[in-house]
Amino acid sequence: MDMCCGRRAGGNAVLGTGGTAHANSSWTAQARQAGLTASEATALQKRVDSYLPAMRDSYQSGPNTIAFPGGQITVAVPGERHARDLRTTPGPLAAMNCNYGNFCATMDGNATQWDFYYCQYYDVASGSPTLAGPGAWINNQTQSRRVRMYGSGGSTNPIYTTPNAFYQDPSANWDPVYGLRTCVAAA
Repeated sequence: MDMCCGRRAGGNAVLGTGGTAHANSSWTAQARQAGLTASEATALQKRVDSYLPAMRDSYQSGPNTIAFPGGQITVAVPGERHARDLRTTPGPLAAMNCNYGNFCATMDGNATQWDFYYCQYYDVASGSPTLAGPGAWINNQTQSRRVRMYGSGGSTNPIYTTPNAFYQDPSANWDPVYGLRTCVAAA
């Protein structure tokens, strides 16, 4: 698989079951070390746990991160507007952050962020991950790459192609989008 992108988020995986996850004291301890209260750490773990059962081949990779084939989901800390990786970002973010080389998408009022790393097709309606409702996206891929978005008809006819990187849409609607293809050559 080609890398489309820049950096992957770091971290060691503890849960590799690809299915449901149970509260992990190591992740809770890391969340507490990052400054979360016990109740915030518990609430955060419950949110992370809510994503895992539906995500094939995924695992919890940090106190608020889930790795999936080709990317990572970051769940926002309770009370924060934008998702940040507790292992690498010490304080709340003022805006969505997308590492160079990645295509990033948010939903839940920007509280959950997906980072797509590889050049491939992602089923985002019925696969892992699933995007729906209002959100935002940032195309920060390398070499002026684009992303094609596909509707319910599959990956044959795109319904939208992003402008060349760097570009963003702060008010996207994921409901008509069923799939994404990253690393599309610039026009």
